[in-house]
Amino acid sequence: MADFRQNVVPTFTRLESEDLEGMERRIMKASVRTPIGVIIPALYDDLASPAMQKIVTELANMPFLRRVYISLDRASPEEYRKAYDIVRPLEDRARLLWNDAPAVQRIVQNIDSVTPIGGRGKGRAVWMALGYALGKAEVAVLAFHNADIVTYDRAMMVRLLYPVVHLRYQFAKAFYARHSERLNGRVARLFYFPFVKALRDVLGQRDFVDYMADFRYPLSGEFATFATIANELRFPSDWGIEVGILSEMYRIVRTHRTCQVEIAPRYDHKHQAVGSDPQGGLLRMVADIARTFYTQLASSGCILSEDFLVTLKHTYMVNARAYVRVYEGLAEMNKVERLDSHAELRTIESFAGVLEQAFQEFHQHPLGSPLIPEWRRLESALDGILSELVAVFENPNGEP
Repeated sequence: MADFRQNVVPTFTRLESEDLEGMERRIMKASVRTPIGVIIPALYDDLASPAMQKIVTELANMPFLRRVYISLDRASPEEYRKAYDIVRPLEDRARLLWNDAPAVQRIVQNIDSVTPIGGRGKGRAVWMALGYALGKAEVAVLAFHNADIVTYDRAMMVRLLYPVVHLRYQFAKAFYARHSERLNGRVARLFYFPFVKALRDVLGQRDFVDYMADFRYPLSGEFATFATIANELRFPSDWGIEVGILSEMYRIVRTHRTCQVEIAPRYDHKHQAVGSDPQGGLLRMVADIARTFYTQLASSGCILSEDFLVTLKHTYMVNARAYVRVYEGLAEMNKVERLDSHAELRTIESFAGVLEQAFQEFHQHPLGSPLIPEWRRLESALDGILSELVAVFENPNGEP
């Protein structure tokens, strides 16, 4: 993606002449006064995968990282014990956080009794690790990425961190092309981009929608920011986390201090099926994303009626169908597997049906898409909560 186009969000594309060694030296130098940590949410199956084993090996060879916080979710006691062997190459830099430890869950229930934190999901796992990192106060910059990146290498982390650690942007969002032997990223290609275009078509010019439309891969799980900013973040507990965090950055950080950076020429990770269950797979992801958008738009004064939904749904379908032909040409020009246009159109139709489901969920909940409260608020509501969270994560079995 070596181009120089700039629109709303400052954009750093990857050029063939990039100076990776120089960037890493500057990050290493800056890390002495600006310690760096990385948060990785993971199910045990992700942690035990070959992809994560490669990630651990790469992270172990990054001396500029002070800490690696692995938020282990929905894991049994036996899986928690096995997880220690997987992260052993990281030595004392690893912090394995077992979210299902009884003592940890008691603290979660205590928080939920004071203010709702939503259901379990990726967002909750990220939030738990963030709470621990803030409670320890041992890093100044936090990077976030997934546990299932098949194409991971150290250059991804260097590119992601550089705009924050050295250029002093307050938030960096990763982008890349997702493909293997075929074009991947169906939720981004067939839902997000045509959906946001439909919002612009229906609502007209709105700064927030223009901002959200400018990200080249808005659903990437990789971003970096300062711990002080992360302390202010509210975001959904579910698959709406990426959209929710971008929305929060729009609220917290001036757009010219936000950036997006190309971290890899190609990116691939675990793929999910579209499925037919609206509560699972990519359909659940689409519903969570759409509901997060509805909530953000309503909170900015936009009235979302049934007429709005009908118009939005039809406009989305028109946009998405037009994109299919473009992606067919893209696949053909790049010698990847030919797209099944019928399957692509069926996926679009399934996503369109989920728009109505998300709309009903938005109206059923008084606050639309419930956001996990920021840790700064919880420190005010529950004095000493971060210290308690740190204590139980470091002694999950309650040993004396």
